[in-house]
Amino acid sequence: MRITERQEAINLRGKGLTYNEIQQRLNVSKGSLSLWLRDVPFVMSDASYNRRKLASIRNSQVLHKRKIQRTSQIVSEVKKEILNIKPYELKLLGAMAYWTEGSKTQDNLVKFTNSNPEIIKFILRWLKEVCLVPDKKLRIHLRIHGDINKKQTEQYWSEITGIPFNRFYKTTFKISGSNGKRHNKLKYGIATIIVCDTNLFYKIKGWIEGIVENI
Repeated sequence: MRITERQEAINLRGKGLTYNEIQQRLNVSKGSLSLWLRDVPFVMSDASYNRRKLASIRNSQVLHKRKIQRTSQIVSEVKKEILNIKPYELKLLGAMAYWTEGSKTQDNLVKFTNSNPEIIKFILRWLKEVCLVPDKKLRIHLRIHGDINKKQTEQYWSEITGIPFNRFYKTTFKISGSNGKRHNKLKYGIATIIVCDTNLFYKIKGWIEGIVENI
C-alpha cells in the first residue's frame, strides 16, 4: 500500500501539486511526503498557482480590512484627547506652522505656502484671531500647472479662504519635473497667503525664537 501511495504521490508532485494538496488527497503525513518527494523536481501547476494566488489575495484583503478597522479605532479614540484649542495653544500651533512653511526672507512680507486647504484655513484663523490681521490685508497668490483650469482654481481658493478676487495676485503657471513632465499632481495648485506687515513679520519671528529657546 505504501508503495502505491508513494508512486501516486510522485505522480501528483509531477503534476505540480503542493504538499498540502497531495496530503489532502492521499491522507499521508508530510514527513512521508518529504521522504518520498525529496528528489522529485517541483513545478507548480497553473491550477495550484491560481489557488495560491487567490488565497494570497483573500488573505491580503482580510489583513487590509483588519488594519482599517484597527487604525480607524485608534484615530477615533485619540481624537477625543484634543479638546477645544485655547488662544495660547493656537498661538503656538500657528508659530510652529509658520516656522516650517512660512517665508523668512522678506521682512516686509508674511507669507505662508501650502497646497492643503485645511492647513490654509488654519493659518488664516491664526492670522485673524492671534495676529489680529484684518480681512482687507489678507491676499493670496496661486501657482498652478498649465493644464489646470485657472478660473476654476481661483474660484476654489476664494471659497476656501473667503478672499475675494480683487485681493488675488496674478496667478502664475509652473512646470515641474524633467522635460516639463510632473509626477505629483496638485489638483488646485499651491496657495500662498500674503500679508504686507513688517511689524507682524518680526512678531512671528520673536514667537518662533521664544519657542526655540524653551524647547
